[in-house]
Amino acid sequence: MVCFRLSPVPGSGLVLLCLVLGAVSSYTLELNLTDSEKATCLYAKWQMNFTIRYETTSKNYKVVTISDLGNATYNGSICGDYQNGSRIAVQFGSGFSWIVNFTKDVSTYSIHSISFSYDTSDNSTFPDAEKKEFLCEKDKTLTTVVPTTVPSPTTTPTPKEKPEVGSYWVKNGNGTCLLATMGLQLNITQDKVASVININPNTTHFTGSCHSQTALLRLNSSNIKYLDFVFAVKNENRFYLKEVNISMYLVNGSVFSIGNNNLTYWDAPLGSSYMCNREQTVSVSGAFQINTFDLRVQPFSVVEGKYSTAQDCSADDDNFLVPIAVGAALAGVLILVLLAYFIGLKRHHAGYEQF
Repeated sequence: MVCFRLSPVPGSGLVLLCLVLGAVSSYTLELNLTDSEKATCLYAKWQMNFTIRYETTSKNYKVVTISDLGNATYNGSICGDYQNGSRIAVQFGSGFSWIVNFTKDVSTYSIHSISFSYDTSDNSTFPDAEKKEFLCEKDKTLTTVVPTTVPSPTTTPTPKEKPEVGSYWVKNGNGTCLLATMGLQLNITQDKVASVININPNTTHFTGSCHSQTALLRLNSSNIKYLDFVFAVKNENRFYLKEVNISMYLVNGSVFSIGNNNLTYWDAPLGSSYMCNREQTVSVSGAFQINTFDLRVQPFSVVEGKYSTAQDCSADDDNFLVPIAVGAALAGVLILVLLAYFIGLKRHHAGYEQF
């Protein structure tokens, strides 16, 4: 059994201690991550082994113990920040992977999920194995066994019906400070495979926070670790969607994580809400887009828990139509001036000919 203890260390960010219960002669794994200033932000030192029971081709079962974790790598391990949790990811042997994701609630750290995957096609470790890949039984609620077939290198996702619209809110000491109503459809491309995922508001949890210049709405579910919408104030009189971050489990068992803190969507005056009933696309990156349906958000200046007057997204279209209309009018005036000039010039030459 493995136990974890997390505690902040002054001046060095997050320190993580991972111990094994029982008598062990020495530690075999050690991880020390540093931040941009070379200060330790995550530290782990521990020993572990795995006992695996698998089915053989003769329909019997064998048990194997994995204790040699030599040549381990830690690709994918991160310190985390105020939005993203810490993660320890260990790869060793032939196709073994062990991942622990942590979350932080105020001052308490806890384990969000543990996953251990292995490939029984390694005959030296799993002789006469029947199935080629397995995941720990407890992890099957979080992820799906990786298929043995190679996915088709296409980027065309399976069409999805319109997602159900959900209502979300964030409260502070003074009441409701953020409102959001929207249907969300995620478009993800990874390893040339495109996926379309509708968010079910009935199984989605939400939290967040409100400040004078920023506001956060965070969604999470069984397969979504977090989906963050970060709003900001600009020019002291308008708000907009500034940042989107996501980390979630895909059907093949991998974790998809990406973010963008330089967005400019859903712009509206402070004291109002932003509304768009038609489908909109928030392009976070080339690999991740969010389609929104029946959207309405107000991340600031919520009064009595109700939406204020809405600025509709059709106003955005009007902003494009105005310069087009002005340009067309100017072009029309220019054509009339040229026609008048040529008509006058023609009459002038005709007068000379008659004389």
